[in-house]
Amino acid sequence: MSSGDPPSGTGHTPNVSFRSYRPGDIPACARLARDAWPAGPIIDSRELELAGMEGYMEYSLGASNWAEIASTSEGVVGFLFGRIDNYSEVSVPKTQSLSEIPALLKSFFERRQTDPRLLAFVWSLALTELKLKLNTPKSDAAIEMLIVDSRHRGGGIGSALMERFLIAAKDAGSSLVTVYTDDLMSDWQFYEKRGFRRVATFHDNITSHYSGSKARGIVFAKNLEGRDPSVSRRIRR
Repeated sequence: MSSGDPPSGTGHTPNVSFRSYRPGDIPACARLARDAWPAGPIIDSRELELAGMEGYMEYSLGASNWAEIASTSEGVVGFLFGRIDNYSEVSVPKTQSLSEIPALLKSFFERRQTDPRLLAFVWSLALTELKLKLNTPKSDAAIEMLIVDSRHRGGGIGSALMERFLIAAKDAGSSLVTVYTDDLMSDWQFYEKRGFRRVATFHDNITSHYSGSKARGIVFAKNLEGRDPSVSRRIRR
């Protein structure tokens, strides 16, 4: 899932460098995600919120074989986690999204033990992942998560991260790229402006639960070969 996506703007971020993800980047990525997704009243502890985000970062990485960090002298200012099926440098994880739920639970509980709010969070995530499985076209590449620091949005970091990913996907022979976002806490227009087309919408359980407000999930697709992604709707992953 990709939420907290970088909205368009007029900012400028100089001296940005890009590198591969390192295991020690989890806390920095989680802080960016926490700032991008302000928690609603259901999450009343910043410690709980950060624990959930760190677990979610690990969960997203478990479905990715592309993980790139954008950084400046300030540190991590953006990242993109994604899947490219035929990427020669790193193979795609064999586990599927729903089978990662136990790992996500383990990650949460190691940080906070058994908190009923975390159980509700994971249940909402599982429901959303099931809807994704049923509504996402079969693709050979996917953006799992794309987030840019709010202080640096509008400076082209999100566009650069996406472009680097799309080039790698196309070079690997990918034909269809998908991404999941929402209409409440993310700038879904970011994808439409870059040639993605909406192929499915549904109630977003995890964003609704986390934010305390009703949200719709949106699945976008971009065909790297120039065909209409809606043609692939009947083919499910």
